This record gives sequence, structure tokens and C-alpha cells, in this order.
Amino acid sequence: MKKFSVEHIRKRISFIGRNPQIIYTIFLIIIIPVSFLLSGQKFLKVAMDNQERLEQDRIGLMQDVFVGFAALFMDDSPLLQEQIEGIKEQNKTIVDLKVLKKIGSEYQIIASLDTQEIGKIDDDSRRNFNYNMALSGDSLIFPTKEYDGRHWHAVRSIVDDSSNTVGIMYTDISLEHIDELFKEKIKSAYYFLMIIVAAIGVLLIRQAKVIDYAVLYKRLKEVDQMKDDFISMAAHELRTPLTIIRGYTEMLGDSKRLTESDRQMTRNIEQSATNLNKLIGDILDVSRLQQGRLSFDLKNIQPGSYIQEVVESLQYTAKEKGLQLTYQKKDAATIKVDVDRLKQVLINIIGNAVKYTPTGSVTVSSYVEKGLLSMRVSDTGIGISAEEQQKLFSRFYRVRSQETEDIRGTGLGLWITKKIVTQMNGTISVESIKGKGTDLIISFRVIKTEE
Repeated sequence: MKKFSVEHIRKRISFIGRNPQIIYTIFLIIIIPVSFLLSGQKFLKVAMDNQERLEQDRIGLMQDVFVGFAALFMDDSPLLQEQIEGIKEQNKTIVDLKVLKKIGSEYQIIASLDTQEIGKIDDDSRRNFNYNMALSGDSLIFPTKEYDGRHWHAVRSIVDDSSNTVGIMYTDISLEHIDELFKEKIKSAYYFLMIIVAAIGVLLIRQAKVIDYAVLYKRLKEVDQMKDDFISMAAHELRTPLTIIRGYTEMLGDSKRLTESDRQMTRNIEQSATNLNKLIGDILDVSRLQQGRLSFDLKNIQPGSYIQEVVESLQYTAKEKGLQLTYQKKDAATIKVDVDRLKQVLINIIGNAVKYTPTGSVTVSSYVEKGLLSMRVSDTGIGISAEEQQKLFSRFYRVRSQETEDIRGTGLGLWITKKIVTQMNGTISVESIKGKGTDLIISFRVIKTEE
């Protein structure tokens, strides 16, 4: 069991190493929520510090105004009482506010929010210590922790015009409102963080699916590559016995001992071998095109003689069907193409025209127009509908109709043709009307003499 577990862990680590997206996903799962949490806490802390600083400045300003007033009316206790009650109305956070007069070493309360203590001596040792500290002229503001939360205590000396300290102002302010405010803010921040984490979770689930898709895509690519390699190998291997078959059929065709029936069967074998050889060639071309391994030897040529050569090679097939196959050369011009690939393209297009034309003619023409040399193959065949024209150059696509059900083909020829023409910097297009025939046009840029 232990050995299995170690092996299992090793496989998992190996899998993660092959798929670094998983590490990225784990990183996001951890770092994003933590980053939000830390940054949120930092921003809240800064906001709280700023709020407390503003509150502290407000207390200091209130004391500055009040002590200036109180210094003039230290002997008018009712007026001072009225003023501190007015301050309380405007500042709900003030818990205690009192004015004290120094009598010897003691401090007598002359105005207070707690009217019961007016006229009494403040005997709180801690406050008395702070009062004595404030006599030196320093304004004291310090935080304390009470039973109901955080408070600020502020002590300020009251000085007359002669700079003599005539009294003390004491203020107790609750920070409960600030704490409650920030509790709400923190709660809202945590709710928002939960929403963000949930959204990130959804995204990471999708990311996990993307990882699965990426792994699957990688495997599919490997399988697809294996398929292409197999097809390429199989096609090459098939050509060897096919060459032998064609060699023997040629030898049999030259024999004088065969009857006419035997010769016809030999021709059928040879034709089937030729068709099979073309199919293997198409399969190899598809594989090479997909892998970008189809080579081109581009040269400046005048294609007239090569077009004529292809037309002549297909005359026998055309005559067997009773078709008239002609070539009309209107202009001579130079283009840059691979001769063998051009002939392959022309054989495909003209051969298709002959194949799909039951009666009539196939006309091949070449002409120069707008700086392009165009080779047009026109037939009087079955034609192609507008819908079918959109798919004509797709791989494995064949026109399906009653007229074509007996015509064999793989649907690769025109796909290969378009790929080859495009890679030779040419264009191919179709013009057709259903039942009226089809024109296929290949065009290449004319090369000027100086080029």
C-alpha cells in the first residue's frame, strides 16, 4: 500500500509538472483571497486612523474655543453650565464634560454634565494626576479602555490674560460610534470579499475545466499526429506493391497471347491501380499540407505549353465520353509557380470537368487581365448550386445529387488544389449555374520582364 501511495504521489507530481496551469490555479486560489483580505485590512486600518485623527483634531478645536470663553467667566458657574450643555447637544459622543477650579491642592467642580457633582471636590486620583500634568500648559489627550469600549480623555488648562492657570477643562469622549462604524465597514468588506472569492472560485472551476480541455487537446494533438504519421507511412508502403501491380499489368498488356476480353480486364486492373495511386497521392498531399511539409520549387514560366500538355493527356478520357476538350490560348505571360504543382492542379480541375460533364464540351483558356494571368476551365456539365459553391473547396466535400451518385471521388481534390494554389500566391474561384455548367478560374500575378 505504501509503495502504491508513493507511486501515486509521484504520478501526480509528474502530471502537475507537465501541466503548469495547475500550479497557476492553486496560486490563484490562495493568493487572491489572501491579498484581498490583507489589503482590505490595511485600508480599513488607515481609514480608522484618519477618522480618529480627525476626531482628535475636532476635540482640540472644541477645547481651544471653550477654554478661551471659560477664562473670562470662571466666576459665572451657571453660564459655564449652560455652555457645556449646549456643547453636549451638538456632540453626542461626549460622555463627560466638566470645568474645575483649583483651590489649593484640590480641584472643585464648578460646571458639569452631571449636575449632582457641581460644587464637589474631584477626588479621583487618576484624574487629579492628569489635572496636575495639564497645569504645566500641556493639553493632554489619551486613550483609555472602559467597560463600554474605547474612550478618549482630554484635559486642558484654562489660562487668564496674565497667563495664570485659573481652571481645568476635562472631557471624556466615547469612540463607540467610530468602532460601530468600522464594524459595519469591516462586515461589508468581508461580505464583498466573500462575493469576490465566490466569483474567483467560479472562475477557477472554469480554469480547471480549461486545464482538462488543454490536456485533452494535447492528447488529441498527439493522437492526430500519430494518425498523420500512420497515414503517411501506410501510403508510402502501399505504393510499393501498387508499383509492382502496375508493372505486371503493363507486361500482361504487351502479351500477344491475351484475348480481347483478357486485355479489357488488364486495362481495368491498370485503371484501378492508377486510381488507387492518385488516391494515395491525395492522402500524402493532405498529410504534407497539414504538417506544412509540402515543398514548392517556384520558377518563372510561361504556362501555355504545360496547359497544352495536361489537355493532351486527358484527351483520351474525354473522347471516351464523347466530349470535346480544347485549349484556347489568348495571351502569353510569365508567372511564378511550381511546374509540377501547377500540372497537378490543372489535372485535378480539368479531370473534374471531364468527370462531371455528361455531354458537350470542356474548354480550357488562358488570358491576361488586370495584371493577372487567368486559366479558366469551362464545361457544359451539371453545374453547381450557389449553396454548394460555398462548400466546394472544403475537405471531403462532394456535390451530392442524382447525377453524381455513380461518380467516384474522395472530395480531397479541390481542397488540395486550393491549398496548392494559395501557397503559390494564386487565387481560385468558381462560377456556376445549376444545370448550365461550371467555370473554375485560377489566377496568378503576371511577372514583368525586369522582375
